[in-house]
Amino acid sequence: MKKVYTSVVAMLIAGMSFGQQTFILSHIDHRGFINLSGGISMPVKSLMKGDPTAPSDVSALRGTSMQITGGYRLTRRLGVVGSFTNCLNESSTQKLVQNIQTSHSGGSWSVTGGTWNCSHFMVGPYLTLSKGLLMFDARVTGGYSWIERPSTELKGQFYDVPLTIKTSQTKSGSFSVGAGSSIRVKVTRNFALAVHADYISTRASYNNLTSTLTIGEDKVDDKIREVHPIGLLSFGGGLSLLF
Repeated sequence: MKKVYTSVVAMLIAGMSFGQQTFILSHIDHRGFINLSGGISMPVKSLMKGDPTAPSDVSALRGTSMQITGGYRLTRRLGVVGSFTNCLNESSTQKLVQNIQTSHSGGSWSVTGGTWNCSHFMVGPYLTLSKGLLMFDARVTGGYSWIERPSTELKGQFYDVPLTIKTSQTKSGSFSVGAGSSIRVKVTRNFALAVHADYISTRASYNNLTSTLTIGEDKVDDKIREVHPIGLLSFGGGLSLLF
């Protein structure tokens, strides 16, 4: 019986200690934060329009993302936030094979492609709400994106003649818009666990892509143009420093 009483007392003391710590953390007022997170990046519909005169058969698949975000609250609810996000997404190139098989039947084709490398610097206002240990932020942002189109290489045999079409890797910069939200849970006086969701939309234009056509021993370079409306949705989690 004594052991039971001891266990009950220990549980009560632990509960009181946890409740006291929760009360203290919930009443600490932090104006700023820096968050480092990692997660996934998914291509979704863009807000930007494409250009029917500059189409492309190269798109993106699901990939990874890394993000660093900093914010500072100017009033009780409103603040400013800035973020830098980098996304790496494998390229989807099967449409290249499908189209050339349709236009050049009688050949066998294969294709390889690199990785989309997308970097975004975004700034804007954010609204913050807090309840106990929880902090919720919502933001709208604008900024600049650097989108690196991957190289692609299409190889095949057309009536026993080897044929290769190789398009170079190229980077483009463009303005972008976005929105996002995050939830942070305080775990100590100066640190919190955080999860976030962010959407970014931009339009990458490539006006001087080098496409090299090789037929047998003959090689010809050509300049082509592509326009890619890009929408990326990223989900991530990480650690926030509160100050």
